[in-house]
Amino acid sequence: MPKGHCVKRGEIWTLKDSNYASKARPVVIVQASFENDFDSVVLCLLTSFESSNIPTRVKIDPSSENGLKKTSYVMTEKIVTVEKSLLGKLVGSLADKTMHLIAGNLAKVLEIHKNDIIEA
Repeated sequence: MPKGHCVKRGEIWTLKDSNYASKARPVVIVQASFENDFDSVVLCLLTSFESSNIPTRVKIDPSSENGLKKTSYVMTEKIVTVEKSLLGKLVGSLADKTMHLIAGNLAKVLEIHKNDIIEA
C-alpha cells in the first residue's frame, strides 16, 4: 500500500497474503473510511467462481471504475481483518449502490437488524 494512502470503504485492492490464495487476489474494503488510525483493515474477499446461486454473494461486473478484468463476486460471508501492509495495489472502487448491496448482505451474515442498533 502506498505510504500516506488512507484506505476507503468500497475500494478494491489486491491482497498479498498467501494464507488466502497462492497469488494476489482482489478484496473490497468494508471498514468505515474514517477508521484509518488502525494498522489493520476489514475487508471481504472476491472470487471469480460463478456464485449467482449463493445468497451471500454480490455480483460485480467488470468496469473501468472497479478495475476488475472479469465478473467477480464479493463473498460477504468471508469477512477478514488483515494488516494494511498486506494490501498490494489499488485496483478500483465500487459504486455506492453496490456497497449498499454488500452492506445488506453483511447485515444478513452477521444477523444485524435495525432494531439491534443503539446509538451511543
